[in-house]
Amino acid sequence: MPHTHPFFESRQKPLALVAALYVLFLVLSHWQLPPVHVWIIAAFFSIIMNFTYVTEALKQPKHIKIEALIATVLITASILGVFVAPIFVIAAIFSHGVWDIAKHRGAGVPFFSWYTLSCFTVDTLYSVSLLAYWVQVS
Repeated sequence: MPHTHPFFESRQKPLALVAALYVLFLVLSHWQLPPVHVWIIAAFFSIIMNFTYVTEALKQPKHIKIEALIATVLITASILGVFVAPIFVIAAIFSHGVWDIAKHRGAGVPFFSWYTLSCFTVDTLYSVSLLAYWVQVS
């Protein structure tokens, strides 16, 4: 990989642990919250995670257009998930996982594989748990 952010590279294990605990807390808390809060939290999670690659692309401007485009589409879908239908935020989170796999295979700004594969796993598990929650409460 030609360039990686030293913050992420030097803190792989603590970041992975924090991310795993955060997602576990999110999933467990959803069944205790009113549905509207679940979709707001999911949208917030989705919006925040879209800034990682855009931030890295700011250092490598040739990738900023594609990263900004993907982030804009996924953030828009996340917001629609709160105001229109939850399936939009579910699709945004799942699609971010698909983007992680595309990044792992060389799309967009280069990023290290442990992160893209971990993010794919988190995004997939979280979107599937949100889908199960949505089906249950609908």
